[in-house]
Amino acid sequence: LPEEGPRITGGKPRYQIGDTVRVNCTSGRSKPAAQLMWFINGEQANSSFLRGPETVYTGREGLETSVLGLEFRVSPKHFRRGDMKLKCLATIATVYWRSNEESVEGDKPQKAPVLESRETVPPSKSRADRVQAAGRCSLLLPCTTVVASCGIFALIATHVTFTRYR
Repeated sequence: LPEEGPRITGGKPRYQIGDTVRVNCTSGRSKPAAQLMWFINGEQANSSFLRGPETVYTGREGLETSVLGLEFRVSPKHFRRGDMKLKCLATIATVYWRSNEESVEGDKPQKAPVLESRETVPPSKSRADRVQAAGRCSLLLPCTTVVASCGIFALIATHVTFTRYR
């Protein structure tokens, strides 16, 4: 029987939707070779995603190592709560059953800012409405700019007043 469990190689710590996953699972040396299976989020991987298996014979003892590749394009269904779990299971008949699992994160693409839409009311003729409308913030003139500008104008006005009556 193998002295160690299966190894997963070639993976990245993060994937985005549209990326291609290319990983290998390699069993420990044994006689006979272990049978390998891939699981994605606990479900057996589609056979079209599998590459191999390949059996490598090593040493004078004739021990065998199995390699099974997994290759697929990442889609939204592969992420559960932002993670994807890739698991490789190695078995030899009913006497050996070992697995290795890797959890990878989904890269969160930056979301575009959402523009807020508000109901518009026809403007009235009163001065109060014009003053109130002028004090509103907008995408072109954010509130921080308005507040900072008011502070600067207040400083200038104070300075002018102070120097005029000095």
